[in-house]
Amino acid sequence: MNNEIFEKYKKEMLEMYEKAKKNNGYIPTQAPPEANTEALPQNSMPTPTPPSQSTQTGGLLGIVTSFRGLYPVENARVTVFTGDMDNMQVIDSDLTDRSGRTKVFSLLAPDKNLSMSPDLAETPYSLYNMMVEADGFLKNIHLNIPVFSGITSIQRSDMILAEERIDKTPQIFDESQKYNL
Repeated sequence: MNNEIFEKYKKEMLEMYEKAKKNNGYIPTQAPPEANTEALPQNSMPTPTPPSQSTQTGGLLGIVTSFRGLYPVENARVTVFTGDMDNMQVIDSDLTDRSGRTKVFSLLAPDKNLSMSPDLAETPYSLYNMMVEADGFLKNIHLNIPVFSGITSIQRSDMILAEERIDKTPQIFDESQKYNL
């Protein structure tokens, strides 16, 4: 692929991302990392830890594929955590099976009755992060995955071959959005 076209596409995508962040009221808590740095990007979105007083749980199932979902990735390490990359609090980890699936991670979530009130003082779901690593692939990091009590969330992660990219930095995906319950 022509490097000029790649750089132009990359620039357009970053501009669209920045515009979308502004339109959605995103306010970074720190300056973005400089381009071409080897350090892992920070999770600059506020990520609450799971509610400590909750005894209810929700599930999170990871499905790891490659080539736009065509092939499952076996033995990918999937780590569920809270916090940012520098202050990571690992909740659980698992390897994918031959179908590219993890076990269902059991995670704390707020009481589902919170979603019954239109004027919520507290969000009715917890946010978790997921890091996916596999030999020969770029690392994927999914931020702000919502987990609701009594429901299994499914997070798909499509891996990119490391040999296809000059830039070996991890792929970051922000899964946050407002859920209008």
